[in-house]
Amino acid sequence: MKKIVALCAAAVLCLSLLSACASKQEKQVDLAAFAQTLQDDHEFSGFVERVDLTDEEFGAVMLENSYPGLKDMDLAQVEVYLSMVSFNTGEFALVQAKSAEDAAKVKEIFEGRITSMTEEGMNYPDTVEQWTKSAKVADNGSYVMLVCHPDVDAIVDEFNALF
Repeated sequence: MKKIVALCAAAVLCLSLLSACASKQEKQVDLAAFAQTLQDDHEFSGFVERVDLTDEEFGAVMLENSYPGLKDMDLAQVEVYLSMVSFNTGEFALVQAKSAEDAAKVKEIFEGRITSMTEEGMNYPDTVEQWTKSAKVADNGSYVMLVCHPDVDAIVDEFNALF
């Protein structure tokens, strides 16, 4: 009888450990909702618009020009808002990758975007300055964000608070 009780207690402990591990799974975040919150809470230029990823002509071209390689990745969620004028007035991109490797690749693509805008900047000094001072990449597990906005630090804090 003592052996049965001990086995049952051991089984309960094992199940407790498994459920504790399961509760540490990554929290799911709705990036479309967060994108809307960003627009509601922070003033983005009227030239910043959501890129329609289903638009094979314009959307896919805009995405490839701004974030080379991103459109070819199999991602869980993608929300990209770009400036639709040649002088870039800020933007943000939110991605949920399906693996740690893909999240690292997205982060690399986003960092490449910042480098591109600070080194080239379309020859607009204000654009280069904005991207130099106000652009960051933040990541949390499989979620990665790029933002270029005067409120960059507050936006990064809001992103991190989602998790």
